[in-house]
Amino acid sequence: MAGFQTFARGRISAFANMLDTDVLCQPVKTHGHRGVIQWLEREQADCFTSTIVIAQIAYWIRTKQGRARERLQHWLAESVEALEGRILSFNTATAHVWAEQKLLLERAGTPMPVEDSYIAATARRHNLTIVTGNDADFRRPGLKVFNPFKEIPGGSLSKVKS
Repeated sequence: MAGFQTFARGRISAFANMLDTDVLCQPVKTHGHRGVIQWLEREQADCFTSTIVIAQIAYWIRTKQGRARERLQHWLAESVEALEGRILSFNTATAHVWAEQKLLLERAGTPMPVEDSYIAATARRHNLTIVTGNDADFRRPGLKVFNPFKEIPGGSLSKVKS
């Protein structure tokens, strides 16, 4: 199973990325996208995620049973450890970015799902490019978006090995 290496805490580079749930989970998906998994392995030093993404994954894992659940819990624990210093919280500064973003989107008649709006605000707060397959929702708040499922060749693996 593909994983992240641990990197020292550091400044967020101008080319840093915010991984959305659908991208971060590719290494443990039954039919994970080979190109996305390889991209994650190459670009991991510049990849961040959000506590909201971790919460979404933790919930998803809790919907599983038996060995699959145990394997996914182990993967999440390893991923969180490897991403130490690169999991960004929804804090007070981000809350103000979110409030402004929510107001603008509501006035435009294009509100976002709440969890996605928290992830978007975190990415905006830190000037990150959001890496997601859900590019339509995340383009609305004016984020820089990269959809690796469209941009990277590679297709699905028939089975991702653990």
